[in-house]
Amino acid sequence: MSLINPARLSAPIPGENFTSDERNYPWHRPPDISDLDEGIEYTVRYLTEGVTGQRYLAYIKGGVSVATVVDMVVTIGIGRGKWTPDFALLLAGPVARILMIMCKSYDIDYTLGLNITDAEEVAFINKMLGKRRNAKQEEAAEDVQAELQDIKGDAGGLMAPAAQDEQDMMLGYGPEEEPMIDEEEVA
Repeated sequence: MSLINPARLSAPIPGENFTSDERNYPWHRPPDISDLDEGIEYTVRYLTEGVTGQRYLAYIKGGVSVATVVDMVVTIGIGRGKWTPDFALLLAGPVARILMIMCKSYDIDYTLGLNITDAEEVAFINKMLGKRRNAKQEEAAEDVQAELQDIKGDAGGLMAPAAQDEQDMMLGYGPEEEPMIDEEEVA
C-alpha cells in the first residue's frame, strides 16, 4: 500500500445494513399465507398438481420417512415466503396426513419416522450406501449388544446407592483395613 494512493476499503460502513432494503428475500417479507385452511389448500395443490408430489412419493417409496418429507415441504414453503416457521409447525401434521393418504392410494409402504431405533437407522443407512455386514461383524455387534444389556442390568440406575464394597473403596479402605461401622449396626 503506497502513501500516495492508499487502497480504499471495500467493506460496508458500520450501520449500512440498517439503511439497505431489507426486502431482498421472500422470508424477509410478510408471509403470503397466514390462515391454516388456506395453507392446507395450497399444500394439497402443491403436492397433487404436477410431478412434485410424485417425487416426494418416490422418496417415501425409497425408504425416506414421512416426517423427513414433511420437513422438506414446509421448509420449501418457508424459503419461498409462503409461511413463517411457526406456521410451518402448525402445518406439519396436516401435510403428514396428506402424504399418508397419497401413499395409501398408490399402495406405497411408508414409515412415519417417529419411533426409529438406532439399529433400524444404521441398517437403513447401510442399505442406502449399499453396505452389508458379514457374519463376523454381525457376531461382534451381537456381543456388544449383550455386554450393554449386562451393564444396564448391573447398574441399577444413575442415582442408585453404590454397593458397600464400592463405597469402602471410594473412602480409601482397602481389603486389609476395617471399614467404618454404622451406628445402626452397633445397636
